[in-house]
Amino acid sequence: MTDVPDVPALLLDDRGLVLPADLDPSETYDVLLNGHHVWSFDSERDTKQTDAGRRAAWPKALRRYLDGRAVVEVRTHGDDVVVARGQHAFAGNTDDEVSVTDRTGATLVLDKYGRLTRPLSAEGTEAIDEFLDEVEALLDDLTHAAGVPAFISYGTLLGAVRDGRLIGHDNDVDLAYVSELAHPVDVVRESYRVERVLTERGWVVRRGSGTRVNVRLTQADGTIRYIDVFTAHWVEGVLYMPSDTGFEVPRSTVLPLTTVELHGRPMAAPADSERLLALTYGEKWRTPDPSFKYETPTWLSRRLAGWFGGLRVDRKVWDAFYAKSAGSLPGRRTSFARWVDQRFVAAPTLVDLGSGTGRDAWWFATKRDRQVVAVDYALGVMLRDARKREDPRLTREVMNLNDYRHVVSLGRRLAERDEPVDLYGRFLLHALDEHGRDHVVRLASMALRRGGNLYLEFRTEDDRDLPHVFDRKERHYVDPDEVVAAIERAGGRVVRRREGTGLARFRGEDPHVCRIVARWAPGPAAKGGARRRRRTAAAAG
Repeated sequence: MTDVPDVPALLLDDRGLVLPADLDPSETYDVLLNGHHVWSFDSERDTKQTDAGRRAAWPKALRRYLDGRAVVEVRTHGDDVVVARGQHAFAGNTDDEVSVTDRTGATLVLDKYGRLTRPLSAEGTEAIDEFLDEVEALLDDLTHAAGVPAFISYGTLLGAVRDGRLIGHDNDVDLAYVSELAHPVDVVRESYRVERVLTERGWVVRRGSGTRVNVRLTQADGTIRYIDVFTAHWVEGVLYMPSDTGFEVPRSTVLPLTTVELHGRPMAAPADSERLLALTYGEKWRTPDPSFKYETPTWLSRRLAGWFGGLRVDRKVWDAFYAKSAGSLPGRRTSFARWVDQRFVAAPTLVDLGSGTGRDAWWFATKRDRQVVAVDYALGVMLRDARKREDPRLTREVMNLNDYRHVVSLGRRLAERDEPVDLYGRFLLHALDEHGRDHVVRLASMALRRGGNLYLEFRTEDDRDLPHVFDRKERHYVDPDEVVAAIERAGGRVVRRREGTGLARFRGEDPHVCRIVARWAPGPAAKGGARRRRRTAAAAG
């Protein structure tokens, strides 16, 4: 660190900081709290001019950590010159020190999306090597198993070309593969095929849009890392890599692929990486800028949204919830799980929809000896604790219930089973929007024609004004009559309905919930299958 004898005073309060008036507004600055870098910002973009100077508000993700004493420093990014320093007791708390860390004590840094993440710079050589081993394996599966040429892209390519290393303030790796298909709908179909291949190869995959998936990795120490996989394709001479870029460049910019060194490993890269990086990050791409944010043109955002959509609604919200609340969430099975187990005949397999932490799934599998499939889009705590909760009776599947294609794919697979399944959705419906709730009913209509039950427990409209431990803005309060009507429209029959308080107590909260059990009459295919099995049995007899 380079320092100067007389550092200007930094004005601080609980809402933000004010930079000295003579600082260069075009610079990128790092903010350190008690010696730890937690935030970088572009002065011109991220501050507002006031009478006292340029004011920057504390980022939303950082605010919950700001409770206690802190020495706050502002440094120029790159040369670490301290340009301002101050001290402040946030929330008036002089007894504690501010610490922006995760549960393991590792320092967190704000990423370009405004999320606090554990940066790669905090990892040791062994952890980086483990991560890159998986990156190489994923590149190999994309290229050879899925048959699409894959390469490192975006920030990962930037770090490799610039200095041969991962960017320290990043927390994930970016990959892309080349699609040779000319029409967006075909590009989407290919992306779903690639996703199926990766899932079959054992990768944990979530879909973000029609052309973007996210692979989640659980490291040996329990840390979750991410690899984003983008689709690079041309339409009418424009190279698109959704969801941020579209440039009019020839195929020779990317193909044939070459290699660059990343931590001493040769990694597949575009043919003209420097041109692609200049187009993506600007002509100053060689200068590190942790405050960089994509400025996607309106025309591009609209075009990509129209072609490929987005399937990430509420995902980040739930990921953040599990990351923040993991220590306060119970691990014991719920009262609804016990109620279902005691009162109804179990099908051989139970599918736990929206399994969350997986506590009920784990209980059904290990304590009630059932085959269980735990399905969720924000796997949160369950994925992080997967190594602690390994059991052959429990499998996990990443699925977005807001994605109709995911739902009907699962419904088809369940309908093709010879034995009945149960569908179980505790506190699921009120976490979905109207389309997601319709998809659950559609799934049940497909999956339960051979037997089995749909079990639902959800918050009703009468719960809206009751006290809640967690105040969830994305929570919907559901009318039980509407759920019953949707089930009946889909050919189902409600065989049990119970609602009120006293059913799902949690700490000081006693929510008003509804419990519904529904069944579907066997469809023609199921009846035909039953007749065939009877004929086979008679012939054998």
